[in-house]
Amino acid sequence: MTNHFGRKYPLVAGMIPQAAAFTLLACAENKTYLYISRFLSGVSGGVLFVLVPIYISEISEKSNRGMLGSLLGVFYNVGIIIGYVICTYMPFYSVPYVALGILALFLLFIIFPESPQYLLLKQRDAEAEKSLRFFRCFSQDDEVKREFEYLKSSVAATSTKTSITIQDFKPATTRKALFITYIILCGRNMSGYFPLLNYTVSIFEQAGTEIDPHISAIIVAVIQLAGNIVSAYYTDKSGRRILLIPSLVGVGLCLTTIGIYFYLSELGYNLSAISWLPVASLSISMFLAASVQIIPIYITSELLPVKIRSSVISVFMTTNWPLSFIMLQFYSPLADLLGVYSCMWIFGGWCFFEAIFAYFLLPESKGKSHEEIVLALEGKVL
Repeated sequence: MTNHFGRKYPLVAGMIPQAAAFTLLACAENKTYLYISRFLSGVSGGVLFVLVPIYISEISEKSNRGMLGSLLGVFYNVGIIIGYVICTYMPFYSVPYVALGILALFLLFIIFPESPQYLLLKQRDAEAEKSLRFFRCFSQDDEVKREFEYLKSSVAATSTKTSITIQDFKPATTRKALFITYIILCGRNMSGYFPLLNYTVSIFEQAGTEIDPHISAIIVAVIQLAGNIVSAYYTDKSGRRILLIPSLVGVGLCLTTIGIYFYLSELGYNLSAISWLPVASLSISMFLAASVQIIPIYITSELLPVKIRSSVISVFMTTNWPLSFIMLQFYSPLADLLGVYSCMWIFGGWCFFEAIFAYFLLPESKGKSHEEIVLALEGKVL
């Protein structure tokens, strides 16, 4: 759909199932409503997590591409906090109306134009230039003219009317980009983020913390939001690698610490003196996980060639979301079978592996054009 209809209108259409999902929740009479609502919400999530990074990448400048890309994670976590709070303190049937009110703000997106790169790919040059000037505050500067000419030349050889063929994947740099981005994207699941996010309350209950588990979950979510804001601010200042690698190591250490806590607790040690440790470790982990979650999304948008970008991201997400489902579905029985500590150590082990992988293979894409990123993948530029 992105190749045929652009980025804008599929995004608008993708919000319709989400509105229907919340409407079903508001009038739910049995669990079938909840299943259908969850499915429709997943459809919208699929659209958003594929198209938003592409759209943001294509409308932003090189100097602020990372920061704007991180805003997806910031607002995602704002939504999590709102969900934790209103679901804790409001009646079930009131919650969907709050969500629908927030969702209505998305209607403002209709005033934005299609991305310049897509319009150039469709050979609609006049509209593309108008779109670029819109996103550059209607500037008439020569710099915007040079940027437009650069975009025009960079996509001149690519047309969405030309089908993707095996030849598009032949360059070694393209195959390397595919391998790197897929492993980095897998880390969004394998780092344990989604199970920890969904089972935060039960983890704190099992840990026996003195703070109310529901309040602890809200505290963790607020700290996670702070992590997203910090990540958004520093991504373009310090770069992708310098944020991602230390964040992975930090998350791995925190999860290892939580695992040790649960292991000692299962052995019968009295840990009341450090009952605060799981809350502190999980809070730090979620703070650092902001980079682990959001940076891979726009690294993928930056490393992949324009022609195959939307299709490859769709395929990657299609294979990653079943992994999310499996981890959410089987985390609880696996934790019961092997112990919570085993799950924490598995997640932590992946974080250490991914950090080493990124250190040796992931090129820095901060402020780089696609041509510069290709050179980096060839090992010619650090």
